[in-house]
Amino acid sequence: MSRSMARALHRLAAAVTSPMARGRQQITLAMLAERLEQRVAVPVPGRAPLSIACNAARALHDPLNFGKDEPETIAWINSLPPGGVYWDIGANIGLYAVYAAAQGQQVLAFEPSAASFAALMRNVEVNGLGDQVAAYCLAFADETKLDALHMSGTAAGHSMHSFGGAETIGGAVQAVFRQAVPGFTVDAFRALFGLPAPDYIKMDVDGLEPAILRGAEATLPLVRAVLVEIDGNARDSGALEIRARLEAAGLREQPGSAEARNVVFARAG
Repeated sequence: MSRSMARALHRLAAAVTSPMARGRQQITLAMLAERLEQRVAVPVPGRAPLSIACNAARALHDPLNFGKDEPETIAWINSLPPGGVYWDIGANIGLYAVYAAAQGQQVLAFEPSAASFAALMRNVEVNGLGDQVAAYCLAFADETKLDALHMSGTAAGHSMHSFGGAETIGGAVQAVFRQAVPGFTVDAFRALFGLPAPDYIKMDVDGLEPAILRGAEATLPLVRAVLVEIDGNARDSGALEIRARLEAAGLREQPGSAEARNVVFARAG
């Protein structure tokens, strides 16, 4: 129904503007598209709601399901004392990055997809959080290199991409587009730019977590807590490596988090 209605409205707009000169019609339709940008209000305890801008249908998924899909992520961010340095690795359109900033964190957000990165920057802008969120269009990996992001979809909000390696997503789905992206290890990125270790890391990178953790060996012992998405069987090789690397860095899985989609590992005390 939504797709059919969208097609009908597009045809109507094209018909209404058809008497215009071609260039003027294109400008008018582009201005209409800008005015149709969707906004979703996201509640934040103790302050006005955030306004999440979505210029693609896929980008609406997480804001419309805020509080339902990842309640453990929201609870974790709410539990963090303000004033920390918070890294969001795989920030997508910036929903949780701006939420963490609104809760008093100083945020560095990383998103390699060009369209999602543009949406991330738009959400930083519309919420007036430019002083609290620094965002970078890059990937993290287990080596520093120039490579390609193999993308399952190019619109803002898409996920299930893969950086480097085979041009399939999860070994099965063929990528629809290859975007050139700079990749860093976390340790090399910090060393190159003289950055302190983050206090907190949120990581949601659709299976690339083990590789990123391999490149963060010197950083992880300095981090206070990590929230990481662990997909699939808890006993598969990726999940086992995630847990082993975080535990080797002195971070312990928190009680009750194993049942959640996102698992919290924190340092004692």
